[in-house]
Amino acid sequence: MTRNARTDRMWQGSAWMFAAELLILPTGLVTAGVLTRQLGPETYGLLSLGVTVVGWFQWMAGSMLARASNRAVAAAGDWRPVAAEVMHSQRLFGSVIGLLLLAVSPWLAAALRQPSLTPTLRLLAVDLVLIVVAQGYRGVLVATGAHGWLSLMSAVRWITRMLAVVAFVRLGWSIDGAVGGIALSSLATLLLARWRVGALPRAPRAERQRVRAGLFALAAPIAVATMGARLFDRLDLLLLATLGGTAASLGHYGAAQNLTVTLSLLTGTVTPVVLAAVTRLQRHGDVDEALALQRDVVRLPILVLPFAALAAGAAPDLMRMIYGPSFLDAAVPFALLMIGATAMLAVSLSTVLLMAAERAWLAVAITGPMLAALIAATLLLLPRYGTIAPAMASMLVSVAAACAALVTVQRIVTVHAPLRTVVVGAVLALGAFSAATAWHTPTAPSAVAKLLTISAALVSALILLRELPTHVFSFVTAPLRGRATVLPPT
Repeated sequence: MTRNARTDRMWQGSAWMFAAELLILPTGLVTAGVLTRQLGPETYGLLSLGVTVVGWFQWMAGSMLARASNRAVAAAGDWRPVAAEVMHSQRLFGSVIGLLLLAVSPWLAAALRQPSLTPTLRLLAVDLVLIVVAQGYRGVLVATGAHGWLSLMSAVRWITRMLAVVAFVRLGWSIDGAVGGIALSSLATLLLARWRVGALPRAPRAERQRVRAGLFALAAPIAVATMGARLFDRLDLLLLATLGGTAASLGHYGAAQNLTVTLSLLTGTVTPVVLAAVTRLQRHGDVDEALALQRDVVRLPILVLPFAALAAGAAPDLMRMIYGPSFLDAAVPFALLMIGATAMLAVSLSTVLLMAAERAWLAVAITGPMLAALIAATLLLLPRYGTIAPAMASMLVSVAAACAALVTVQRIVTVHAPLRTVVVGAVLALGAFSAATAWHTPTAPSAVAKLLTISAALVSALILLRELPTHVFSFVTAPLRGRATVLPPT
């Protein structure tokens, strides 16, 4: 297989995975629409808070080995012994953290000033164990290039979640029904992944210890860096809760966070595939192709920025159209969080490139200070800006971290985005934001027309200015051309 074919396969695989993950948008909008109307801002705020807190625990368990196992399995000629140790450790971490969450749920709910959240946290602990184990299998499939199956897993997860959550809530099970639906979708994902990967017999004890030692030596800095980024991801909502935010304000903030999911999905889809692809290219000695791929990767956040600015400018229209007039207070946090999410895409991609270059501790140096900076910035901004202070602090810290990460990648990996691309991205972002705020749309159809028109103008501008790499078209059209490229995990 040629070098270009390997790179194209990576982008096509990413496209299939991203297309499947995008199912969270229609399914999530249906789910959010039902939940916000059935539960109301207060109960929906409690659910958002519970899911966010458990998501922290979930990502803590999953992130311990996620990126390290991805790189280790991709780098191994015989990957099954490595994958067996990954799954053994993943089950152990998931079980331990799940039990820990069960034990501390009452204390945690009290610390969040929401004692009624205790049963929800305990139910979510069950889902935590299921999804952490499923994430382990997912990492194995990413590393072996089984993109088609990963797409199927995502589709099953989001469709099952929508159907189950809506059905259980409609049956009158309220917040417990929503959590039950989430857990059912995680179970379906786990069973499908386990069936595809198959049995992973563990190596003899001596070999097992060698594999485990190598895996954990690689995992230490990567786990710290990844966990730092994951903890930062939803710390703002937790800060709002602990600093006296009402249930209604938590509902508005949670709704705003949920609409940044597109960028979160893009980050979660592309980063593990990039890490595995760069690792495989380096293993095969394709240094030039690896550098070309890395150059495309650092340009991606800049190309995304104009579309994030468009969403930020259209924030009131999106809140009114999706959640209803009672959620208009979520517009400003959403606008700030969209810009912050774009910056976090740059942080995640940059740290992955540092991990591939075996400089993971530099990734720790970037992501580590973000938590303390977010807390300090929130406390500083809170007296003046109130409930939007966490969103504003999150955006400022994310942008600062993105700048630091891109400079570090330029110095260590010797790749950077061209100045022309940076200027074009910034100008188009400013234009998109200005057009979206100036164009008033009183109805949902007119809001959709506005978004489609400005998006088309942005794409046309990027094409005319020759800022879209050729592989972007492959990325966009891959799901329309037939079945995904799948590497069997053998």
